[in-house]
Amino acid sequence: MTETPGGLPEDSAARIARLRQHVDAMRETVRKRLDQNSTGIQASAGLAQATEEFLIDRWNKAVDRHAVNLRGDLERSGALIFVGGSGRGDVAPYSDVDLLFLHAADSAAPFETCVAQVVRDCWDAGLKLGHSIRTPQDLLRTAKADPQFATTLVEARRIWGSSELVDRTLRQYQNSVLKGRRRQFIDACIAERDKERVAHGATAQQLEPDVKRSLGGLRDLHLIRWIGAARYGTSNIDSLKLQGALTPADALRLTLAHEYITAVRIRLHLAAGRPQDVLTRDDQLRIAAQRGIPGTAGQRPVERFMQEYFQHSMAIAEITARFVQNHRQQPVAQRLYHFVMNHRVDDIYRVGPEYIDLPRSLRSRHCSTLEEILRLYVTAGLHCVNLSPGLAEHVKAAARNIPDAQLSAEASRLFLEFLSTPGHLGGLVRSLYDTGVLEVILPVMRHVRCLLQFNQYHSYTVDEHTLRTIDAAESFLATDTPLGQAYREIPHKELLHLALLLHDAGKGYEEDHSEVGRRLAWDAAVRLGMPEHQRDLLVFLVHRHLLMATLAFRRDTTDPEVLLNFNYEVGSPDALRMLYVMTAADISAVGPGVWNDWKAELLAALYDRSMIWLSGKSYLFEEPTRLQRTFADVTRELNPAPEDTDALRRRLESLPTHYLLATPPERIAADLIIAKRLTDADIEIESKYEAETRTVEYRVIVHESVSAGCFHKLTGVFSAKRMEILSAQICTTPDGIVIDSYRVRDYDHEAEVPEFRQTEVAKLIRQALRGELDVERLFQSRSRFATNVVQGPVSNLPMRVVIDNDSSDKYTILDIFAHDRPGLLYRIARTLFEWQMSVVLAKISTHFDQVVDVFYITDSTGRKISDGTRLKQLRDGLSTQIAQFEEAAAAGA
Repeated sequence: MTETPGGLPEDSAARIARLRQHVDAMRETVRKRLDQNSTGIQASAGLAQATEEFLIDRWNKAVDRHAVNLRGDLERSGALIFVGGSGRGDVAPYSDVDLLFLHAADSAAPFETCVAQVVRDCWDAGLKLGHSIRTPQDLLRTAKADPQFATTLVEARRIWGSSELVDRTLRQYQNSVLKGRRRQFIDACIAERDKERVAHGATAQQLEPDVKRSLGGLRDLHLIRWIGAARYGTSNIDSLKLQGALTPADALRLTLAHEYITAVRIRLHLAAGRPQDVLTRDDQLRIAAQRGIPGTAGQRPVERFMQEYFQHSMAIAEITARFVQNHRQQPVAQRLYHFVMNHRVDDIYRVGPEYIDLPRSLRSRHCSTLEEILRLYVTAGLHCVNLSPGLAEHVKAAARNIPDAQLSAEASRLFLEFLSTPGHLGGLVRSLYDTGVLEVILPVMRHVRCLLQFNQYHSYTVDEHTLRTIDAAESFLATDTPLGQAYREIPHKELLHLALLLHDAGKGYEEDHSEVGRRLAWDAAVRLGMPEHQRDLLVFLVHRHLLMATLAFRRDTTDPEVLLNFNYEVGSPDALRMLYVMTAADISAVGPGVWNDWKAELLAALYDRSMIWLSGKSYLFEEPTRLQRTFADVTRELNPAPEDTDALRRRLESLPTHYLLATPPERIAADLIIAKRLTDADIEIESKYEAETRTVEYRVIVHESVSAGCFHKLTGVFSAKRMEILSAQICTTPDGIVIDSYRVRDYDHEAEVPEFRQTEVAKLIRQALRGELDVERLFQSRSRFATNVVQGPVSNLPMRVVIDNDSSDKYTILDIFAHDRPGLLYRIARTLFEWQMSVVLAKISTHFDQVVDVFYITDSTGRKISDGTRLKQLRDGLSTQIAQFEEAAAAGA
């Protein structure tokens, strides 16, 4: 029991409730201030002040209760110090309160008793302390050994107790740590921040950023403050500006960004009711709605909100990078090495191991016009070095004064020469973009700056994705792969790199981005004065940059008609090489892990077949040769008796072409051995885990007499067991043997999928095929556990069903665009089965703007569906079924 001010006992529960009400009221005040248009910094400072008053009140009550007779001694020998975010008044509603309890060694016992009471009170109040209890000697020893602790003291502020003790201790800290160990302190701060960025996002345009720790987050502002304190004796942004450490423009940008991101962080905490620094997609939608941001024809409100956010985070990231570079001290040996290795180029540039530079006295004379700046970048590209930080700042300032007038012939020539030189092109293109020069040359790049694609498949903004495509393409240069060979053989790499810069420039408009991109590419080619044949190739690459991926991942590329139409549109080996590299670079830059061996193989196969055609040798004539090779390889694997060779050949000729060309000969041989011994009642199942792709291939071989509805039954089993189906190949032999292959990712196992799991799934498949298991009931009973396999839909693209009856003579092709819901593939497969459709081939893709499931189907007689009325019923019926499924899934989420 405690006592109330009137002397009456106070119930513990009532006391805790009163404390919590006080803290809740503090947080509610923050919400009201934001709603009344206070800035983030104002709201944060108000909360810091209220927290300080609360803590002082709790401390005084603790002293009155436990050491009232020692109050004077405690005030002379102890102190409460706000450190870290609390010290600079930069706090969020549920962030830890950074508090240091400092005391002289001889007052430990009564002081620590009061500390314990305050900690209990804060815990009861729902206020989390990040605290420590230290003597001055302990503080100094820890600050020298622990950089993270040392940074918290940069903005330490006494809130109670002995000012003499605090001042003396902080002076010693500044002399022994900030000044006496300045270089070590700055290097340690930078190293710790680098580690943090890697862990929480190394790009300022991460689509779900940590507003505190990601690149361009609040922690980068802290890094500037810490370095400023060590180098200039102040952590204040305005003071750093007055001392020349920051330009007035940079100081203003930092202040505006600080206010904006702090307000976002506070809203994240208030909405979550707990510490929350990750700006999730749900939070993005909510904050955009709270702020009443209007949408446009090409951008949703949330996309405009995030574009604004990224403009601020990019400003912080860019200024911090320059500030760090300018204040990072190099060891003497490294400075000596750079001095020795420096050499003069063209009588004006100084080129070293890492940077190209110009003396300050020559910068205005030799680096102010667009032509001079581009000549600098061409030289940097030839020597594979970056611009020095000071020179990059000069270029950025000069770019603001260059008008977007018509480019001179010399500027166009230099820009295309710059783009033609791989080696360090990715880094220099990024520099050209960061300095604003790229927007002078290609004004369309202003539109994509910080432009968000609000869906779950892209990891970066449009501009960051675009810059990464250059890095990806350049990375193929030294690889011993088909991509590397294709990239090296491209004679005009400037066309490829320019197409990559423009390929997504049409996003953010109401019209399809490829159509907008076609016009933008035409305009860019005219602006650069490119000859007609290069202009046409550039327009094709930008307009049709999705074509090759669409065919490789969604079509049967062994079909001669598919190849004929594709090659007719591509037109030349050179265009094919560029489109191939462009497609791979585009996919690689979507996000981590999106480019994989499976996609590489599919694209390489299409490239190889098309190159044979476009090089003067039609794949229509090559296919028989490849089939003959397959027949020979399978025959060699099986080694039949001479009298059985003809029968084997006839059997091979009866198998579907897509199966023969997409399956290794040894696998075909194994399938035929299994099929030969198979009885009508047998069900053969093999499974194999592949570590490179972290997938399992399940191969099912069964007689068609027991395989009715095989496709939908297997998809139902996989979905119920929390597996994502990545691809499916279905093959039926003339004598009624079904050979199905499914590649799946098992979300119940992050590492290797164990044997017992594969055995369990195989058992369920057998039970489903034999009718011993009700797949629908299994799916319904377990589908609720599959909802956490993927996030709910965030794409604003509508669901649609497209019927393609022209690409294949044998099959009707269904392209189904839908949100990625667990169990969707099963629902589609079951619907097709109920409508007596046979699925011959399935291709599944979940790595572009929407999930796309592609099915090659026939009717119950094995024929292509040609009746127009039935095709319409098929499309409309599937659309209705999928819409109902999505509504039910959304309602149950």
